[in-house]
Parts: sequence; C-alpha cells; structure tokens
Amino acid sequence: MRSCAGSTVAFAVAFTAFGAPAWADSEPTVQDRPPPDVRAGGSGTEPAPRSSGQGSDDPDRPPVGDSADLNSDAEVEPLGEARSREYFAVLPEAIPKAKVDAVRELDDVESAEVVDAAEVEVDGEPTAMLGVDPSGFRNYAPKPSAESDDIWQGIAEGRIALSEDAGSQGELDVGSDVEIAGAKGGITREVWAHATSGVAGIDALASREVTDELGFPDGNALVVSAPDADLTELREELADTLGEDASLQLLTEDPEAAPSEPGAPVGEATVEEMIAAAESQVGVPYVWGGETPDGGFDCSGLVQWAFAQTGVSVPRVTHDQWWAGTHVDYSDAERGDLVFWRNDPTAPDYISHVAIYLGDGMMLEAPRTGLDVRVTEVRTENMAGVVRVHGSE
Repeated sequence: MRSCAGSTVAFAVAFTAFGAPAWADSEPTVQDRPPPDVRAGGSGTEPAPRSSGQGSDDPDRPPVGDSADLNSDAEVEPLGEARSREYFAVLPEAIPKAKVDAVRELDDVESAEVVDAAEVEVDGEPTAMLGVDPSGFRNYAPKPSAESDDIWQGIAEGRIALSEDAGSQGELDVGSDVEIAGAKGGITREVWAHATSGVAGIDALASREVTDELGFPDGNALVVSAPDADLTELREELADTLGEDASLQLLTEDPEAAPSEPGAPVGEATVEEMIAAAESQVGVPYVWGGETPDGGFDCSGLVQWAFAQTGVSVPRVTHDQWWAGTHVDYSDAERGDLVFWRNDPTAPDYISHVAIYLGDGMMLEAPRTGLDVRVTEVRTENMAGVVRVHGSE
C-alpha cells in the first residue's frame, strides 16, 4: 500500500468502507501543535518531479488541469473560513444524522464536515478516496489546495484529485485518464490535480456524486474541527458519540499524548540489527507503495521492513511512524532514530518523508521515484523532527 507521505494504509474491506485502519488506535507524541497549514521551513528531501498542470501560474499552488476545460456547470462556493483538522472519524455505514448533529454540538467542536469514505482501485492500485462537497470540504483542505478555485471546480465537475505522492510518485500525471473500480463497477476519470487532502491515509478526492456512482456508503465519515479541544478528551467524546464501530484518526499534533508504542526505546543491539537489515537493501529501487526487497521500497516501507527483521513492529505509514516513539532534538539523534520531513508542497504542515539516522550526519533512505535505497548526508532543510522508536523486543 502507499505510504511515503503517510498515505494509504491497510483497510479491511475493499470497495465498501474502511475497516479498522492501522492508525485507529494510535496515540501520538509530538513536541508542537502548529496551527493548520503553517509552513515548516525548507525541504527535507529532493521533491518528486512535479506534474505540469495548466490551471495555475503560481508555483506554490498545486498543479491542475487546463482551466479552459472547466465549464462551470457545477457551482462551487468561494473559500470561506479556514478550518483546522483535529480528527477523522469513519464508520462502515452511513452516520445517522442524529449522531452527526451530536458531534457538532460537542462543547469544543467548531464544525464537522460529512464525507463519503471507501477504498477503490485507481489504475489497479488500492487507493483510499473521499467523496466530498467541494464547497464545504475546501475549507478543511491544506491552504495551497483550499485557495485554488480551479481544483474544486474540477472536482465538482466530476474529475478527481490525487495526493501529491500518489500522483507524482505513482506517475499518474495531471490531465491523464485513470480507471477507477468500486463496488458498482468501473469508471474513467481525469486526474485533475495533485493535491493532498490533509487526511493521512487518503490519496484521492472526488465529488460525492462520483463516489455514489462507485458505490460508496453515503456519509460514513466526518472531518472534525476543534482547534481548542483537549484532544484526548475529544477522542473519548467522539468514541462515545459515534459508537464502537467508529475508527478515529488524529490529524493534528498533540503535545500531551503518549507514544503509540509503550515502553522504552528499542535496545542498541536491536538498533544495530535493524540498521544492518536496512543497509542490505542499498541499491534496491524506490517503488511507490513498495515494502519488500523483491518489490522495492518507499520511505516508510523500508523503515517498517527493517524493524520487522528484528521482531519490532512499527506502523506502515510515515504519518504514524512519526508517533512511534519519543521525540528528540536532532542534535541528540542516535543511530537508529528516525528523521522526518515536511516536503509536500500541497500540504506544507504534513509529515511526508522518513529516513534512518546512521550517526555522524549520515542517514539511509528510500528517496523517491528514479532513485535507489541509499546512504546520504542528512538534509536539515524542512526537517520536522527526530523519533526514537519504542517497541517490544
């Protein structure tokens, strides 16, 4: 599954709704809780080649298709009030209106956007998709995407947006047509934009009309904005309100949360075994979604595989690996720590790349399409932080 930008995670039920995502029970530990869409300086890895869209001359805007193709037969509201994203809640079936209203009435909840959520296949690859109301959802999107009228007009007219990594690393160019397979069969749609949704695990956006055509549940997920909430208390309130079938994903960063893996950091012997395993894969090609020596690796797939060779389990996606241990300053980094960056130009507050620190300013990474697993100098530009992994041995 896809993941170098914290993208697609493993879902249990294809073509109907998300099952219990791997991230559903994660409890993060991070140092800061930045406001939504605040850029965290520079670039931590060479960015993947960007597809050239025709819809915008602004290099900070996500690439989109040819705006001359827009016919404005679907009305999209202009950008309204920017909304933070605290939690993503998903159920196997439609969320009853009474429960949606109850979430919106929780003390610290400012708003909640109803979306459709399911897994489809895009050009044969399992891909998590949201069906959205473009006028409403754009207010929850990362700023570069939210500000682009063309993105949301194109989605409203039936095209799809892919995350920056799904599009660029998957070589699904803006303007190309892709086959999408869902519960009701297959359709063909134009890739209109490369624009990350802001919800880890989601690699595609479409209108709710399109997802209805694909057979999605009608309104089985919520994006919840509660910028001033105690995130642990809010999680409990959402779980109580939505019931035991709800899976909850934290979308922001909580300075009070504990590591998702309890206990102490893994020991030195385990770290050396993990590094040896990772070094054995130097020269293996980067493959978007790859997680095996034979199939190639993406960044987080390599990290998960290397730890697995020692018997230590870490999450699959970058977004969750960021929560898999204790955060330390880069100046205190030790061999085996994980180094993270925020590189996605369409979601600059989003964890998007990970590498294994080797010491003495060197690291091991699966970098991007066109490059192999390699040892290279640590790049401090756009670095998000360093994590010392916890786990049972």
